[in-house]
Amino acid sequence: MVSAEAGDKSLGLSTNVTTAHFSEFTCGQSYNLTVTPHSQHCHSNSSASASVQTWPCPPMGVTTTQDCLSSIVMVTWQPGNGSDFYTATLQTDAGISKSSMSETNTCSVHGLTCGHNFSVSVTASNQQCNITSSQTTSLQSVPCVPTNVSVLMDCANNTAVVSWSASPGAVQYSVTAHGSHSNTSCQTLDLSCNLNSLTCGSSYTVQVVAVDDNCSSVPSQALIFKSGPCPPQNVSAEISCSSNDMTIYWDAMREADHYLVSSTAENRGTNELCNTTNTSCSISNSTCGNTFTVQVTSVRGDCRSTHRQTQSLQSAPCQPQGIRGYLDCVTNSAWISWDVAPGADSYTVSAVGGEDYTANCTTSTNTTCEVEGLACGVLYNFSVAAKNSKCESQPSATLNLQTAACSLSSITAFPQCHNSSILVMWDLMEGSEGNTVYVATAEASDHTFLACNDTGTSCYLHGAQCDLRYTIIVAASSDRCSSMRSPPHRVSMEPCPPGGVMVNASCEDHNAMVSWTPSPVAEMYHVVAMAADGHVHPCNTTSSNCSISELHCDQQYTVVVTASHENCSSKASQNVTLKTGSCQPNGLSVTFDCRNQSAMLTWMPSDNANDYYGCAQARNGDMLYCHSTDLTCTIGGLDCGTVYNFSVQASDGTCNSSFSDSVQSGAVPCPPDAIEVQLMPMEMEVQVMRFSWTQVSCGNTEYLLGLTGSLLGDSRVLFELTSYWTSTTYYEIPLPCGSSYVATVRSRDAAGTSSESERLSGTTAPCPPSGVYSGNGSFATVSWNASVLATTYTVYDNSVTPKAQRCSVAGLSCSLLNMTSSDLLITASNAAGESQAADVTHVGTLDRRRRDLSEQAEVYGVFSPPVLDVKQPVSTVVFIEWSQVEGASHYNLAIRKQGSSSEDQELTVYGESIIVTDLSPNSTYCFAASAVYSAGSGPESEPVCAPTGQGLPQ
Repeated sequence: MVSAEAGDKSLGLSTNVTTAHFSEFTCGQSYNLTVTPHSQHCHSNSSASASVQTWPCPPMGVTTTQDCLSSIVMVTWQPGNGSDFYTATLQTDAGISKSSMSETNTCSVHGLTCGHNFSVSVTASNQQCNITSSQTTSLQSVPCVPTNVSVLMDCANNTAVVSWSASPGAVQYSVTAHGSHSNTSCQTLDLSCNLNSLTCGSSYTVQVVAVDDNCSSVPSQALIFKSGPCPPQNVSAEISCSSNDMTIYWDAMREADHYLVSSTAENRGTNELCNTTNTSCSISNSTCGNTFTVQVTSVRGDCRSTHRQTQSLQSAPCQPQGIRGYLDCVTNSAWISWDVAPGADSYTVSAVGGEDYTANCTTSTNTTCEVEGLACGVLYNFSVAAKNSKCESQPSATLNLQTAACSLSSITAFPQCHNSSILVMWDLMEGSEGNTVYVATAEASDHTFLACNDTGTSCYLHGAQCDLRYTIIVAASSDRCSSMRSPPHRVSMEPCPPGGVMVNASCEDHNAMVSWTPSPVAEMYHVVAMAADGHVHPCNTTSSNCSISELHCDQQYTVVVTASHENCSSKASQNVTLKTGSCQPNGLSVTFDCRNQSAMLTWMPSDNANDYYGCAQARNGDMLYCHSTDLTCTIGGLDCGTVYNFSVQASDGTCNSSFSDSVQSGAVPCPPDAIEVQLMPMEMEVQVMRFSWTQVSCGNTEYLLGLTGSLLGDSRVLFELTSYWTSTTYYEIPLPCGSSYVATVRSRDAAGTSSESERLSGTTAPCPPSGVYSGNGSFATVSWNASVLATTYTVYDNSVTPKAQRCSVAGLSCSLLNMTSSDLLITASNAAGESQAADVTHVGTLDRRRRDLSEQAEVYGVFSPPVLDVKQPVSTVVFIEWSQVEGASHYNLAIRKQGSSSEDQELTVYGESIIVTDLSPNSTYCFAASAVYSAGSGPESEPVCAPTGQGLPQ
């Protein structure tokens, strides 16, 4: 018998040979084996035990952790029983393998090949066996460092393309460039990446990192590259007008190796002027009459900067050529012409006559100029110079012209205003005969001529026109250029009526700008605007426009313009009509509709207005508008609780009036739609009423309850009560008994207070009546005074619990049968409730002998007594009526004052009613009536008692 024991487990096996095979051993166990021989009859002692170690249990739960910086992998697992040590193995499909041994459940693996996927397994070992885990895990090693990094600069865009070789294990790449002034980066899945927005003139260090899902590689070897140079700053240029030498300047750029300067001229293309390491460039004798655009470029290695600054400058204009001219003997002026000079903006003609005479003219529109004011008999040298904004050219070649002598003395001329003529006057030449004919010639500014002659000392030049200047000479010969002529004399005719008159109105400020075509001879203009209401606005000016202000609204103005020169004025221009805009509307009123948050505007009409525009402006500047062709419009969409300034503007279709005087009004809330009242029981003759109402849909709304009414039905005793402003929708208020009231509620917010709500009318419960009763146990009558506002009176028997109702009537008395108690209470009530109960006073019976019914029946037959009804309209007046008794001729009424020793008062009454007056105040009276027949008197009625009140003061 072979036995194997491991802990609390034991196995046994019988064999008849000297070997035994156990198939139920488990991993990681140490078994003690013993052998016990036995025969059929006996057992021998067991052998000494022998120890057997089984194979180790396989490791479970293999996991890995990788340090991306050091590439060290930490492998961990759950240890198994029976292991002496473990071996962690990392192997790729290509056969690359790495292993590490450990006696614990963790080990570190160094030096993994980058960029590979490894399968990780753990083997448990003891002296007997090696068992590898059935569960494996995978690990991606750190991506390999990118290699062959290169940079290609794009100088034009100041960008760089970075490229590299593929890295095993990389999913994407990250490129970082650290510059001396800025950093930039890019990420990509490809093998190249663009670095944009590089700072010019910087040196960058670029590195590439390979990235997988978990780790990044070590950065690649640093590569240094330089961005493009910065463009030169503060580029300026100047030119020497005398030599046309051009110099360009700029600020030095420390990153530049050298600079290129180029210029572009119209129709000449681009020329490179300088290649220099300096910060200036000079060009001698540049072409005249050209505009140059100069650019300076920085160069750094193979890169050139972009052109961010250009400088434009003009060379001096070229010298005018082809000067020519002639003399005008009438005006004593010279007409000089020349060829166009390139680069010229204007020309100046200079005339020099000896040392004493100079003249000139300037033009920018053509190549001909009239030099006026030349002296007689002088040789003039004429030259032309061209100019631009910077320089003046060298003068042209000279032209010599000799003016004729003037032997006649000075002349005078007088324009004849509005007569189309000029009076010319002169002195006779010395030694001339009386038959010498003098010819006066006038050349107009439009180069037309007028002439007249006379043997005397004056003549009229006819046909002169307005707006023209005339130059006049008088000659004693028909040759205008002979020496027998006068010096020229210049005059101007009167201005023509101004034409092209236009009026542009400014609607906002009630101004108008009047403009016209200027006259070449006018010195002053006079504008008059006259309105239909008599308003006149003048304006004087030397220009060709004038502003007229403070025009009246809703007027039609007639505008005329006249021009003047010296002592002559033109005729008036054609009338121009100006219609001013409508006047601002007046009488604006605003009605607010709280239900739809709108406001209706109404106003008085403005003459000639076609349209009206209403405006509502809140304090925060928000504006709402409405438009109407009538005298009312509605602005909707107002915000409840906001205060608005309302105004209205009129329009005639061309101009809008100013806004009317504003009216301030708030978008106040509506009053509550409905009021309800809940009545509390009467206590101490005061009734508390809880008024409630619907909430108004407007933020931050408060409410005020108001009550008006009278006390005890007396119109002379009135009250007026209000609550405080509250945000709740209810309010409790007490009123005395016998009060009538009218309740209203108002709402308010920041915009104002609403109107009153619909009125709720009501009353409180009546005050308790005071009552008395008389009679015996079988029959008693209870009567009471009227209580204001009471509709029903109720008598209770208070001797039982709960108290029992004995009668409830609308009148002032009731009869009770089989009364056994004198503890009676009475209340008055109406729709508002029931008054507090009052005790009923017992006053006994009337001191009159009553026949019993059997006796009456024997004497009078069967007669019924009257039934009394007592009413008390005022405190000391009683109205008594009773039912008619058949066969009665009249009635006897007995009146007894309780507590008085005087005899009963008895009255004879014909009819069934009577008014009893002059009763004593603060007393109780009992009344009884009996019918009178021809045979005698019938039975008395049951007495009815009534107390009198305070009465009116005397």
